[in-house]
Amino acid sequence: MSNDRRFVLKGLAAAGLLAAMPWAQANTSAAAALADAAVADAAARVTPLVSGGALDAAFLAGVRKAMGQPTGALVNPPLQGLEAATYQQLNQLLNDDTPTLLVGLLDDAAAILVLDLVRSAGGRVLSVEQHRIGQGSAGQQWAGALGQALVAGAGAAVAAGRGQENGNAYVALRCVI
Repeated sequence: MSNDRRFVLKGLAAAGLLAAMPWAQANTSAAAALADAAVADAAARVTPLVSGGALDAAFLAGVRKAMGQPTGALVNPPLQGLEAATYQQLNQLLNDDTPTLLVGLLDDAAAILVLDLVRSAGGRVLSVEQHRIGQGSAGQQWAGALGQALVAGAGAAVAAGRGQENGNAYVALRCVI
């Protein structure tokens, strides 16, 4: 038997032994349970993030309604606007060890920055959806419904605003940080 063939057979035998060892196999159900537990823990602390647009008030009202909080009150104050102070607050949340659910309705440029920060800090992006919606009463209703759906974990169920040609571009996101 040649040396090359012997190395191949040894490699196959070693790979077979490693695959049979219980510690070498990944337990995907346990990993999924841990990930679901992290999302459930984060749902206790919801932080909304908006970029200062016309639909912000309706979105924040939807988030409040989904959390069962009175008008004007949120456990974690929303992160609003696109100035440096907002990104500094977001950075503090990202470096905090407390799991937080971040739900947002942002313009597409701000969403790129936020998602990059979340991913680089080790956060988990649960959903990202692009929408185009007008500023009228239909847009206000849509933003409120989207805020409720993102907190509840059903953001994909709100698709009413995706196809309006005259609307502004928005990105809805849901992350665990």
